[in-house]
Amino acid sequence: MKKRALLFYLLVIPLLSGCSIFGTSYAHLEQLRIVQTLGVDGREQGVRLTLATAGEEENPCLSADGVTISAALSRAQSRSTEEALFCGHVRQLVLGERTELAPFLRFVGRSADLRLDTPLWLLRDCSAETLLSGTGSGSRGITEILSALETELEQRGDSRSFTAGHVLQSLEQRGSALVCLLDYTRAAEQGKKGPAQTAVLSGFAIVQDGQARAYLKAEELLGVNLLRNHLGVDQLTLRDLNNRSAVLEIRRGSSRLKPLWAEDGSLHGLDLTVKVEAALLEGDNRALGDEYLDDLVAKLEAAVSGQLRSLLRRAKLLQADYLELGPRVEAASPLAFQRLERPFSELLPELEISLTVQGSIQHEYDME
Repeated sequence: MKKRALLFYLLVIPLLSGCSIFGTSYAHLEQLRIVQTLGVDGREQGVRLTLATAGEEENPCLSADGVTISAALSRAQSRSTEEALFCGHVRQLVLGERTELAPFLRFVGRSADLRLDTPLWLLRDCSAETLLSGTGSGSRGITEILSALETELEQRGDSRSFTAGHVLQSLEQRGSALVCLLDYTRAAEQGKKGPAQTAVLSGFAIVQDGQARAYLKAEELLGVNLLRNHLGVDQLTLRDLNNRSAVLEIRRGSSRLKPLWAEDGSLHGLDLTVKVEAALLEGDNRALGDEYLDDLVAKLEAAVSGQLRSLLRRAKLLQADYLELGPRVEAASPLAFQRLERPFSELLPELEISLTVQGSIQHEYDME
């Protein structure tokens, strides 16, 4: 028994000593109040911080105001008199409407407790305090709900693109970034004390200069992942030859980018070729055979092409390289890219972009 206790403390003490607990270098586990989700709301003078903690079903949230985030954290600690706040295990970061993005990201990057690989979420028409304090019930609170959404993003592509670190890097290097957008809405299931509220992924915000400039729908993540070459497994619903819904499971996809250079060294265009492979998940091609699948392939290519052209059009309009095309041009022609007279995002409106989409569909595992 003594050997087990010794091993436990050898493992736990270095973990706690590596992360400050607002001035406390060590505390017994039973005296810690572990923060799992951190929410920030901008105020006219300062911020309002909301902390969703683990293991407290009746009162899982704690809020405090401050002129700065650090001041708000200190005030939150003073209100948690019996337990020391521990932020070394924050799993989700949430920003309410009208909250300045850049100062918060810089704080995360400099903090000894918070991690840059933590998912970042933005709210539209809602405060972080409202979301954190009013979402979920019982053992399924805001942290568990956001973790489930994070898993969904991982299945569809590369969720690392939406962490605080990736957003900060994208803003500093390219001047724009995509951030996951949440809606605060009534849950489908009813809670014990009435309708439970929940958070759902409503889309993505295109952020420039620390503010959301435009929004993408959640289903447009398919096109984003294709252009970023981070596609996982996704779904697309089309109308088939019988005017019925046919569900395609997008299993593989990739894009090839070829920069087009003029003789004087200037970049005048991009040649994009996108391949999409899908399986027929719901639908029936047995009556029409190849004709049915050929029709779906044409509609798949048209749907993907339309989504990609819309994404590229917004990138040109905003002069925002949120699709991360610039790094791909640089990887293809590093020396020529370094000689560009203007940033790639400023060149976007002038570039001629040629787009080709090639689709294929299989109807597998039929039982005869």
